[in-house]
Formats: sequence, C-alpha cells, structure tokens
Amino acid sequence: ARMKESVSPEVELRSVEPEILELLLEYIYTSQITVDSTNAESLLNVANQYQIEPVKMMCAKFIFGQIDATNCLGISVLSDRMNCPELKAAAEEFSYLHFTDVCRLDEFLNLDIAQLAQLLHQDKLTVYCETQVYDAAVRWLKYNIPSRQQHIVDVLRCIRLPLVPKTFLSETVKTEPLFQDNPHCLQMITRAMWDLGELSQPRRKKYDNCIGLFNGNRCYYFDPKDYSWMSINCKLSKRQNRVGSILGGSHSFHIKHTDFYNILRNRCSRPGPPTPRENMSACVFEGKIFTSGGSEAGGSAVDLFESYDTMTESWQVNTSMLVSRCSHASVEANGLIYVCGGLTGNSVSGRVLRNCEVYDPSTQQWRKLHEMRVARKNHGLVVIDNKIYAVGGEGSTGGLDSVEYYDITTNKWHAASRMPWRSLSVKCVPVGDVIFVLAGRGLGAQCLTNVLEYHTKTNRWVTSKAQAFFSTSCIICSRKMFLFASSS
Repeated sequence: ARMKESVSPEVELRSVEPEILELLLEYIYTSQITVDSTNAESLLNVANQYQIEPVKMMCAKFIFGQIDATNCLGISVLSDRMNCPELKAAAEEFSYLHFTDVCRLDEFLNLDIAQLAQLLHQDKLTVYCETQVYDAAVRWLKYNIPSRQQHIVDVLRCIRLPLVPKTFLSETVKTEPLFQDNPHCLQMITRAMWDLGELSQPRRKKYDNCIGLFNGNRCYYFDPKDYSWMSINCKLSKRQNRVGSILGGSHSFHIKHTDFYNILRNRCSRPGPPTPRENMSACVFEGKIFTSGGSEAGGSAVDLFESYDTMTESWQVNTSMLVSRCSHASVEANGLIYVCGGLTGNSVSGRVLRNCEVYDPSTQQWRKLHEMRVARKNHGLVVIDNKIYAVGGEGSTGGLDSVEYYDITTNKWHAASRMPWRSLSVKCVPVGDVIFVLAGRGLGAQCLTNVLEYHTKTNRWVTSKAQAFFSTSCIICSRKMFLFASSS
C-alpha cells in the first residue's frame, strides 16, 4: 500500500516491450498465447520477472524444442538466468553430446574463460579422443590471442594431457607456439609425455554409427563397420509376435507400457503407458515419439495417432489417420510423418494396403499420397537422400522380395532391385547410403540367416557374413548417441 504505483493512475513498465505486454494481457483474460521464435525469449524474460508460471513453462518448452548446436550454450546461460533448471540441463546435455559440432561455432568461440573452463572440465564431453578437446581449446585461444593470452595456463589445465597420444603431444602440443614460451605449459606437457601426471578420468566416448536391435527380451548392438554384434545390458518386458517390441506389443496379453533404453547410461526405464495395442509403428521427430495405428484387444486395426513428449514425459492423442491400419511402417522425413501400407480390418478378413498418407505436425493434418506399387505389410521403411524405401514384407498372396522407393520431390513410387530373399517381415535401418536388413521371417517360418545390404547408389544387394536375427525391432543409434525407443 505504501508503493506509489498503488495510487498512480498510470504505471510505466520500462523493461517490457509493448508487443510482449499485449500478449501477456491477452493471456491473462483468455488463457491463450502464441509462443514462437520471434517472442519466446522476451516472453520468458517477462513471465519470469512477473512470475507468470504457465507462460514461463510454455516458453521453456518451446525453447527446448529449438535447441541445436548453434544455440545450446546461449540457451544454457539464458535458462540459468531465468531459473529454468530442466531447460538448462537439456541445453547442457546437448552441448556435451554434440561438443565436436558446438566447438566449431561462434557461441563457443565467444565464451568467457569461466564458461569455457566449466565446459572443458566436464566428464560428459562426448569425443572420440582428448585431442578433440585440445583442438577446441586452442581454437578458442587463437580467436582473440591478445585478450586471451593471460588464460593460456588455465585453458591447458582443462585438457587431460595424460589421455592425449604421445605422438600428438610431441609433434603437435609441444610445438604449438602458444605454449613454447610458457614454462608452466611446457612443464605440464613434459609431465604428461613422461607419464608423471595424475591419472585422468576418460571423457564420455563418442562412437560411430551402431544399430540397436531388440529380440523379445534380449538386446544387441550391431556395428556395420566390422559386422560385429554386442549384447546390451537392458531388461525389457518379454514380447512375442513379429512386431511391436518396445512400444506396446504382446506377450500373452496386450502390453500397456513403454520401455526406453538410454544408450549413455545403459539403462532401461518406463515413462508411462500409451493406449495398449500391438502391431503399431513408431518414429521420432523433434523430441517426440509418434505412434500410429496398431490393433487393440478386439483384433481390428485402429486409426489412433499418439505422441510421447520426452521433455514433459506425457502422451497426447493427435489427429487420427485417414485409414485404420496395423502391421504398417512409418518414418519421418523433412519434418513430416509418412505412413505406408499395413493391414486394415482384422488379421482374418483384413486387406493388405498400398495406401500411404503423410502427417504435418505444424498443421496437425493428414493428406493422402500416391499409393505404393505393391500392397505390403510388416515391411521395412527407411529414408535415404529424400527417398523413402519400402523393403519386402508380406503381400496379399504371401511373402515379397520386391523393393520400391517414393521420391519425395516428384511424389512418385519407383521399383528398385529385388531382395535376394522372399520375406514375410523385414527389420531394416539406413546407415549412410546403405540399407541393412538385420532381421526377418520368410516362408515356412524360415528366418533370415545373414544380414543383407542394399546399396542405393548402385541399386545392388549384397549378402554379408554377419548373422541375422528373428522377430526383432531395430533402430539406428547415430554417433551422437541420444535416448531412443524402438518399434516397427
């Protein structure tokens, strides 16, 4: 009551833009507000200042979806200032996982010494080798040598020199002009070369492309470089059937929960149940997992389309598909969700589909696409070079060896080289310009024995030496290593 604003007919808010104030006033009266890339940061700032928590949460959620290598460091600073701990943690984790990309950009080069040291000291920096951290540190120093020369010793202390190869120490680090005239730096380098320094904790390892594969309640990595398999220590609920292994699926009943395997922590978790069903499909876009179709307890296909938000750990029902389907396949390409083929009706009297449709998350609308050349279900579906490949599966009269691809730019399907094996179900993933068929079931319960490779550039199939598996789901785990779930 003693504040002059309490009796003044006008109150001037100097730090608030008129457009932002107008949006907030509209929200106060209507509970509706539009958050976009032009106003998210300003809205967050004002909502935090005036303790409008719902708007603050909406802004934080929007900014979370915008995190990338170009802005993650800035978002970390912003979220710390705005007291958004979850957003800060997400931005920091992104910067650690994508450090080799982040360190080449302007935000990294413009960090102050305290921010740089905090980042380079992290155990979670994901790199192939400590030399990548060294290169980033030297790049930061050289960006502005006159003002940063005073920090040379502090920056070099951030490098875990005992983890740097001896040849790199002697040929690159020791000969770097920045360090040659600094006795403290030369002492640190010499101690590392002679193994006199303290043992250093290794950073989080950055891996090349690996493929996660799920077989009932067993899990594996497949490394396409040397065709090797490695068991994963994750305990999933046991599933059966040839489809739906991580999201839903069935054992002796429909499973109403989702298993997530965290690659970095080598650990499984269950964030919550979607609608219980089997024979669904799933794909990922902007931090959300989109599940489509499937069959419920009655056995008939459904048109249900749901999404799981990995930030809020919540499920949402979205606009239903144009056609009910199960045993189909879906992929994300250029920000759109493509759904192809499958079975409509039920497993006894249902019809195998050529039908395809596409969902635009920005408009929440579906539209019909050109039909495939061949009706198919339980097929593989992958994206390479703006083309969506439908691989094998089961047709109206039995197993298929046919392959076709949809050219997104021309809106047409084209035939590709046939597989050297006729399938009833296929699990495949893309690595570069190669499609790896890792698992499948053929005629007469015959299983695929060896991994197949389809080279899209040459339109050729190759049978590899690696063993294939039966009744699995698989997903590519890029070298960037992020949290993932899988279902086909």
